[in-house]
Amino acid sequence: MGKFHTKSVEKSTQNNGVAIDATTLCRSSAKDKSQVMDIVAYYGVLQEIILLDYYVYQLPIFKCDWANVHNGVRVEEGFTLVNLHQSQSKFVREPFILASQAKQVFYARENDTSNWYVVLKAPPRGFHDLEMYDENYDDTLDSNENISNAVEDVDESDELTYARQDCEGVFISEVV
Repeated sequence: MGKFHTKSVEKSTQNNGVAIDATTLCRSSAKDKSQVMDIVAYYGVLQEIILLDYYVYQLPIFKCDWANVHNGVRVEEGFTLVNLHQSQSKFVREPFILASQAKQVFYARENDTSNWYVVLKAPPRGFHDLEMYDENYDDTLDSNENISNAVEDVDESDELTYARQDCEGVFISEVV
């Protein structure tokens, strides 16, 4: 997961763009009676990070302002554009997502007078350009060629045990 900031954090680089792909029941029009399952991308701006503390574990959730998916999101020439200034009243009652569901995105304004922003997806954390050739890579492989000799052979004919031997167990004699 990326490094997220709320919109109120004023920095020169903003990490407050979020996206989520949700499986949703859709229909082509209000008159259409048949519904189909589809994946819909929602885009928004992170407003608040909330940590739900259950004492045993903590669960971070994000409160977001979402772009209107019906008339606030469009695709032009392969680019996804979102209007972050349109009415978001449809999502006022459902602003929350689990932090683990969020994908980080960045928004670049289409032009100075437009309310539309181009969605730029963040590369995964730890992503490196795999096309770059590293001359030291070949040397690393040569020096580790004999690593298989250092691994202990396992006798597969030995019976494997899947029970813990370091604690007492509870035996159940009969299933009721």
